[in-house]
Amino acid sequence: MSEISGKQPKQIFTVLIIRKEFAVVNKEKIYIVLRIVLGIIFLWASWDKILDPKGFVKVVDNYAMLPPFGVKLVALILPWVEIICGIFLISGRYVIGSAFIASALMLIFISAFFINIYRGIDVSCGCFSNTLEVKENGGYFYEIMRDFLFMGMGLWILSYKIKTVNEQS
Repeated sequence: MSEISGKQPKQIFTVLIIRKEFAVVNKEKIYIVLRIVLGIIFLWASWDKILDPKGFVKVVDNYAMLPPFGVKLVALILPWVEIICGIFLISGRYVIGSAFIASALMLIFISAFFINIYRGIDVSCGCFSNTLEVKENGGYFYEIMRDFLFMGMGLWILSYKIKTVNEQS
């Protein structure tokens, strides 16, 4: 604020406009970077699942939360939802829907972790590979924090895009 003290009202107004414009430009850059990074993360997460659907069926089944037909259905559909969301986030098309779905998926994944921690079931994440590595002593802190970060990214993208669409209307 020391920049502003001692200046005429017209100069103060100009400084505030410049600062606001700078903040808007920075938010746009943050939006683009987060959108592309989250899109790449979703593409990366879907890759092994698409290449090895049988392996991913085992990972989904390991969560012990769905009936057999649900396991196969989720294992078949989820990777394609992830890859489509990733492509749309990177391309900048259908961002509101993609960011919403990405955030909702993160909430579902976080919930699945917490449910299995509560039930005392050690599960393999299956987030970026189809390996069934179970953490000792339920060490899922990293995966849960990572998913919260990804969900936060998706929610920020979503809120920024909705705000800018509303401002343009």
